[in-house]
Amino acid sequence: MFKIILFLLSMTLGLFSTSQAASLDCQYASVLWSTLGTVYRCEVQNSVTITSLDAAQIDSVTGSHLAGYTNDNVEAFSFQAKGKIHYFPRNLNKIFKNLKGLQFYKSGLKEIHQSDLKDYPNLKHLHLHGNNLEILEKNLFEFNPNLEIISLSPNNISHIDPNVFDKLTKLTHLYLGDNTCISVDAFNNQAAVQKLIKTAKTQCINSDYSNLEHKVKDLEAASSTLNSEQLKENLEKLENDVKNSNFPNFFQIELQDLKADQVKKAQEEATTTTSTTTTTSTTTIATPATSEDTKFETCSALESKINKIDEKLTKIMKALDINE
Repeated sequence: MFKIILFLLSMTLGLFSTSQAASLDCQYASVLWSTLGTVYRCEVQNSVTITSLDAAQIDSVTGSHLAGYTNDNVEAFSFQAKGKIHYFPRNLNKIFKNLKGLQFYKSGLKEIHQSDLKDYPNLKHLHLHGNNLEILEKNLFEFNPNLEIISLSPNNISHIDPNVFDKLTKLTHLYLGDNTCISVDAFNNQAAVQKLIKTAKTQCINSDYSNLEHKVKDLEAASSTLNSEQLKENLEKLENDVKNSNFPNFFQIELQDLKADQVKKAQEEATTTTSTTTTTSTTTIATPATSEDTKFETCSALESKINKIDEKLTKIMKALDINE
């Protein structure tokens, strides 16, 4: 009976584990993809649901390749309105190692982070049409210097970090139409793209996000002057502010770094306290030498008193004519 229970439990856990990952069914084809020219593409055919970060892992890809092609030949990936992908899928880069184009069309994508894109150094085209993006965080494209086309229209973008596009020297197409803070497109012209970027810097500041960003930076700057308890107290307040905001996933790395600083500082303070205690104990050990000197001086004084009393007694005895 016990073995049966264990078997059923393992099956349940197995089903739960599988539910945390997604499988993709690809239709492969050679297609003309904008300025990339003809590329070998995977277009997802099945309905995929990724509505939590825990379920964002891609565990397998099915579908029949064209003759002579493998996963290594895939340069473009397309997900078009099939299911809901609220969070960027993980592990895709390990399946398709040479991706240059990514497309998520009306997938419901809510967030995109630097960690989502850092494993695509050859990425040239990023198409995120018709999603629910709100924030373009700092250093989002730090690991994607080859980007030429970025399409972010329409979305719900209300905040764009002022420096997010600065390192993209090859960018020739930037689509920001139909967003909350801006609705302009620029294409086939790097000068027009740079003008659009300047406009975005002045128009796209979300005050709620910006206030949180300033709080994080202020605590990072002050962390070196605070003791571990003060840092812990301030960090707990900041974590609570982030948790109760609309942007809980955008400050996780900074909060983790601050937590590590707090732990390190606590360890250093504990080491310093131990060192001080050891030093105090060493000083106490030297004290008995002084006590022995004091004892010696006390005995000498007493001996002197005894000698004086003895002298007085001798005089008295002589006066009384008492023989010893």
